[in-house]
Amino acid sequence: MSDDRLRHLRDVGRLLWPAPLELTIGGPAGGDVHREYLLLPNGRRPRLLVPHGRRAAAGALRGYGVGRGRSARWQAAALAAGMATGVAPLFLRDRVRLVDGAGRGDAASIESHLAGVLGTEVLLSMYLGAPRANRKPVLQVLAPDGRTLAYVKVGVDPLTSRLVRDEAAALATLATAGLQRSTIPAVLHTGRWNGLELLVQSPLPVAGQRSRPARDQVAAAQAEVAAVGGTPAGPLSLSPYWADLTDRIEALPASPAAETLADLAGRIGKAFGDVSLRLGAWHGEWTPWNTALAGDRLLVWDWERFAPSVPVGYDALHWALQTDLVNRLADPAGSAGRAVATAAAVLDPFGLTGEQSRATALAYLTELATRYLADRQVEAGARLGDVGTWLLPAIDTALDAD
Repeated sequence: MSDDRLRHLRDVGRLLWPAPLELTIGGPAGGDVHREYLLLPNGRRPRLLVPHGRRAAAGALRGYGVGRGRSARWQAAALAAGMATGVAPLFLRDRVRLVDGAGRGDAASIESHLAGVLGTEVLLSMYLGAPRANRKPVLQVLAPDGRTLAYVKVGVDPLTSRLVRDEAAALATLATAGLQRSTIPAVLHTGRWNGLELLVQSPLPVAGQRSRPARDQVAAAQAEVAAVGGTPAGPLSLSPYWADLTDRIEALPASPAAETLADLAGRIGKAFGDVSLRLGAWHGEWTPWNTALAGDRLLVWDWERFAPSVPVGYDALHWALQTDLVNRLADPAGSAGRAVATAAAVLDPFGLTGEQSRATALAYLTELATRYLADRQVEAGARLGDVGTWLLPAIDTALDAD
């Protein structure tokens, strides 16, 4: 895993810091050192790239553990305190250096571009994620004194560029929706640089937010988002959503998994096509790690999967499934099965009947499987990319029970 993350850092480094700049990982510098970074927690388990500067590095770490488990929050807080006092860098040996091969000192870089966009000197931190088809650079833009100025998502290929554009459009839509239960980032800038798609967002005040929202707070915020695109209830099989989903399944590249998914979707249509469901907008990837509590409002980010018209309750099902998979490290097949078995309880705040809940859960798992196949997550090496090992069997088992 560490080799993959470092390889990813080298690959995106060539895009963010084009020649004559060069990102060197470990080893002596071979030219004028333009910038130095620390790999945290170390080069064997790289998760975060932070600037080698006491205040900026501490600023990069302050919000890192938000939404994650207690251990991750404690580690991030301890590292931030160590950075602020200047002690931690003495023990962190794994460095990444940005070398100016030409030695002119005026080479173009993502920092220089963002400094122009924001009108001030900037430093960057970058989260190093696990393999996924939609993995992209997510940059935290810092002032030298450690204040977070912005977050930047960078599209580096057709899929991630589309997601960056989609998130910009989603934030623009939601900015005028009058949300009272959620606070979302503001769009500061969109555009292209060095062939990359950029979305610059305002930071949300997540540093210091450690308490988790209650279930009813999350459900109320999700219901408010669903109301943005709310439509009257109607039969699932006659809805524009179901027509769109089946079209997307038919358009998937040919594979045994795609064939099985198409068959399962047909069975869902026959078993639950007459069930009346309301449609509404959803975040698309609402999880504990992109949510923080601030008073009586939720701070919510990562809106790249936003869609305007899906069965109401998808966000609640996704929250429950991802909590099971990531926070509890549960068996994926078991988690997918529980998504159906517990749907009535999860969706009770949305006023759905047992039959409506079951139909919504099966449609949601079908939506998720379609996303994974369309994005080619298995080819990208994503841990849950092979839908044939967990999502498809769970749908099949639930339909057999019905």
